Amino acid sequence: MKRFKPSAEAAEKKQQEALELLEQGIQQLTETDNWQQYLRVQSCFHRYSFKNVVMILFQCPEATRVAGYRAWQGMGRQVRQGEKAIAILAPIMRQVDDVETGEKARRLAGFKCSSVFDVSQTEGDELPEIYTSLQGDDAGLLKQLEDFATGLNIRVRFEGCLGASGRCMWFADGHIEIAVDSLLPKLHQCKTFAHELGHALMHSEQDYRQHTSKSQLELEAESVAFMVLNHFGLDSGGYSFAYVAHWSGGAEAAIAQIQESGRRIQAAAHQIIDWIETQQSPAMELGLVAA
Repeated sequence: MKRFKPSAEAAEKKQQEALELLEQGIQQLTETDNWQQYLRVQSCFHRYSFKNVVMILFQCPEATRVAGYRAWQGMGRQVRQGEKAIAILAPIMRQVDDVETGEKARRLAGFKCSSVFDVSQTEGDELPEIYTSLQGDDAGLLKQLEDFATGLNIRVRFEGCLGASGRCMWFADGHIEIAVDSLLPKLHQCKTFAHELGHALMHSEQDYRQHTSKSQLELEAESVAFMVLNHFGLDSGGYSFAYVAHWSGGAEAAIAQIQESGRRIQAAAHQIIDWIETQQSPAMELGLVAA
């Protein structure tokens, strides 16, 4: 097995190459027909209010993706005959005269009952998926990341059915906890743990709570995860490229944000990588290979 000899210059070069690879991967992904199809399908799924989510889950607890009858047809799928519609509340908008400006304005006039169907009630074309769980072994890196977190007094918890791949949580007494879904494949747990470490190292509780759907914070954390895994020979590109592009709204925005946050991303990734390399003894070399 080839022994790794830490070098600050070589590490910095490798991290810069990882950032460039991330940009290239996002660019290639977003140029494909599959990505365009993905965006088109995603645009058909409305963001439902809390009340509508409750209504959907009450009527169809196993629901994962819902859309109207015509929307499903537009995606190449057909609601099966005999399927019972899921009732939701749709807003009624009316055009009125604005008393202050005198101009026409649209105002909410009430709600009406509307029908949607879950994907499980339909059949037809497969819905495109841009990213799925990473498969494979972590080759020992996950344990190293756990040890790194413990050294920073970050609590670590692995638990099934978290409702998300992982979470970074801040508590009133000042401590931070990272939770990872233990039901994920080992490689995906490893990637997720590195992602949450990125949040812990770069972001505050206030930052984390206020981040939006197109979030610089998510881009930064996922970029750290990609760089750390890439450095040790583990490939998360198939997931990370799509994750970053999706959260940023496309390739152009993602690449611009990576360039803006490059130094922060590199500093956090270097902190993790440097600790792992300097802590491991010759008898404990990871010997990681691409999964």
